[in-house]
Amino acid sequence: MKRIKLTFCLIMAVVLLNACTKEYSLETGGLTAPTGTWQFNDSLALFAGNMDSAYIDFSSANNTKELQLIGTSLDGSQNFHMHLFADAFKTGTYKASLFQSSFEYTTTAKTLYQADQFVGEFTVTITSYGSNLVAGTFSGSVIDSANKIKQITLGKFTSTFSPNGNTGNVSAGVLGDSSGNCKPVTLAGTYTQGIALTAANTAQVQVTVASVGTYSIATNTINGVNFSKTGTFTSTGVQTISLTGSGTPLNAGLQNFSVTFGTSACSFGITFLAGVIPSGDYFPLTLNSNWTYDLQGGTAADAVHSAVISYAPTFGGNSYTTIAAYDVPPAQAFDSAYYRKPGGDYYQYALFSNSIPFDQAVAGEFIFLKDNVPSGTSWSSPDISGTVNGVPITATIQMTITAKSVPVTIGTFTFPDVIKVKYEYFIKGNPVVLQTAERWFAKNDGEVYNSISDGTRTSAYNISAFTIL
Repeated sequence: MKRIKLTFCLIMAVVLLNACTKEYSLETGGLTAPTGTWQFNDSLALFAGNMDSAYIDFSSANNTKELQLIGTSLDGSQNFHMHLFADAFKTGTYKASLFQSSFEYTTTAKTLYQADQFVGEFTVTITSYGSNLVAGTFSGSVIDSANKIKQITLGKFTSTFSPNGNTGNVSAGVLGDSSGNCKPVTLAGTYTQGIALTAANTAQVQVTVASVGTYSIATNTINGVNFSKTGTFTSTGVQTISLTGSGTPLNAGLQNFSVTFGTSACSFGITFLAGVIPSGDYFPLTLNSNWTYDLQGGTAADAVHSAVISYAPTFGGNSYTTIAAYDVPPAQAFDSAYYRKPGGDYYQYALFSNSIPFDQAVAGEFIFLKDNVPSGTSWSSPDISGTVNGVPITATIQMTITAKSVPVTIGTFTFPDVIKVKYEYFIKGNPVVLQTAERWFAKNDGEVYNSISDGTRTSAYNISAFTIL
């Protein structure tokens, strides 16, 4: 069990080889009801239905147009709602990470799937766009009703546009009472400098809805933090909406937020408790900072706890910080790994023979993360050479940044700025990839996800708790 934990948690150690809106339609002629279809897959399950409405809303606040695609499942029990945002719509790709797309799939009781910039990459491609028809495909990361990240695939849609005067509206109303008098905002959760907000951090606001339809209520980003909620109002009158917070507070003290709904706005303040100024990097190494990881599909016995300890060894003239790995609850450390980070390069000193059955100990350092290069950048480790049963071999690790500065939601945590790195392991001279690993690093919070695959089996760990000191 401890060897498994070394392999999959401290691959943190990668030592492995192993405003009110104005609605308009594109076309004023014709009274034919909008028609179309949609479908997508979650694993082997197919979801499909009819498109009820497709229309464009115009935001007078910033001249951004919103294309809304609304439908229902074949049995009428589930609702399909996709949003695209642009100054002008045309064929092409619309990404959640660029605030160009979002998606909800709901019942009257709950949200079955949701995709937006806070969940992960969700991509919509408009393949056909004309005066009366829109069609396209979609796929990407969604969060389901159990708060788990899933991938939906093979999504596609087609719909005619709603004629002038369609009923697929963006809701209208005001924050507070019908006269626009703001009510006190109710806060939940604790707010401490340097500690990431979770789903428990909410701001409850009162809204008086004048007309039903979709809504987006959000605050500005202050002190590295914001609150938001999207959905659909199905009735008018006074309603209470709970906005979910995300981000990591940068400073202590009173910070004032402005929340908006259409052209209506209110403000509220949060006093953040003194904590630790975030490091600004993606792999904090402050003493006693710690992380707990749960194995996907595993039990509590598979969880791993890691912590920065005071031991600071020197290898090759360089001083390293130590992260020790423990069972949960923490007892005797069963392994450790060593790190340093000059500039934007993050180094690890690894005993490679812990993972590769070399005849003798083989150790060295490699750069496992770069935060100063763009997405798509690749680099390789130094040669890892030794003998196995007397036969000389040389291995190497190739790193590639697959995404940078993207939002990720894991469990109750939302990390707004994440770098994703892929690791591929080779024997030099042989193009076959022996193993592939993936690690995600959140700014100010450290490693939040890691996985490894040998082509037949994949094991992955998600962050479940952490404290950065």
